[in-house]
Amino acid sequence: MKIERIDNNSPAADAGIEAGDDLLAIDGSPVRDFLDYQFLASDIEHTFTIGRGGQELEFDLVRQWGEDLGLTLREEKIRCCGNSCTFCFIDQNPRGLRPSIYIKDEDYRLSLLYGNYVTLTNLADWEIERIIEQQLSPLYISVHATDPDVRRGLIRSRSTDDIMPQMKRLTEAGIELHTQIVLVPGFNDGAILTQTIDDLIALGPMIATIAIVPVGLTQHRRGLAELREVTGNEAADLIKAVDLRQRNNLKSFGNRIVFLADEFYLLAGEDLPPAEHYQGFPQIENGVGLIRRFETDLSEADSLFPTTDQPQRTASPNRRQRVILATGLMFAPVLQDLLPTALSRTGEAECFDVSVLEVENLLFGKSVTVAGLLSGGDIIPAIKRMERPDRVVVSPEIFNSDGYTLDNQLPADLANHLQCDLQIGFSKQIYTHSN
Repeated sequence: MKIERIDNNSPAADAGIEAGDDLLAIDGSPVRDFLDYQFLASDIEHTFTIGRGGQELEFDLVRQWGEDLGLTLREEKIRCCGNSCTFCFIDQNPRGLRPSIYIKDEDYRLSLLYGNYVTLTNLADWEIERIIEQQLSPLYISVHATDPDVRRGLIRSRSTDDIMPQMKRLTEAGIELHTQIVLVPGFNDGAILTQTIDDLIALGPMIATIAIVPVGLTQHRRGLAELREVTGNEAADLIKAVDLRQRNNLKSFGNRIVFLADEFYLLAGEDLPPAEHYQGFPQIENGVGLIRRFETDLSEADSLFPTTDQPQRTASPNRRQRVILATGLMFAPVLQDLLPTALSRTGEAECFDVSVLEVENLLFGKSVTVAGLLSGGDIIPAIKRMERPDRVVVSPEIFNSDGYTLDNQLPADLANHLQCDLQIGFSKQIYTHSN
């Protein structure tokens, strides 16, 4: 592992380690990546084996408890996916989006750190042993089907390994697993879905959750397998079946285990379960309980539209500020229902004239209705067809961790295009436009 930086006056600097050195081993154990480094360098005294100029050198490091060693390793390449899933969303992306959108990661290290889902199809035996030895838990696993033939047909992996022995080995070693099933009608529903749930639950309590999410299809599936979306009737039948399963699981295990993405309830036109149903929202990133979590956060917000330090450029002192909440087609009715109560509670109805705008997804197509997949190119024309507002509120989910939309726009870019303030969710993140 290449050492990128050494902090001044740190234990690493005091020991004589330099930027550009190669970290070969700690206390005699090889360092293969940053997880090895974190696992091996957890004590207060260590001997580091360093490669420098073709030589191997040893350095003794001593630190105080809680003190950082002051050593930064060079960022590693992400391990990419070798599968060719029939439903892969990345294969359905148009051109011209931010580069990271096209990366198919399949890295169990990112699963541990960030909750990214992996299929386990590229794991070597030593890596499974490392996961067990270092107790790299929890991990997030894309299962889709436990029937080997069905699963291979769905993910089209080069590996012929059956996932069940892998998961059994991990769970028996105390590795907690959160699992997901992307439901593809005609492929892994019906009896196959029942078998998959049964097989996972049989692995025991280390299967913490099973999330079922509907397949997502865009208008850019040219040359890909013919798939269809889940219908409202199918969603309603699934809700009934899973509700019964959840009740039985609660009696038997004290845990519902199986959860449905919010989209199923919206497709079926049924009420979502209460917030406590989701047991702390462990599958929130999969859209499981997202609406109830939002509702809870909304009920606790002191204000929905905080003031800015900049003077309002379009508002008149004699009228309420016009605010547009721009969201996807699926979430718009939910937000419309929640908004009056929230405005009444915060007292902001007197100051703001608020409306909810359903934004159609032009980038991916009408069938993609979630707010988090809206782009700047969807939001800007939708707003510009209306009388210019004082402020537009968008979901924080449309931006990645670097602050970019799918089509590479920053919040300040959107504010300037819209010529109004842009607020990120119901927070104090507000961007004012330039003249």
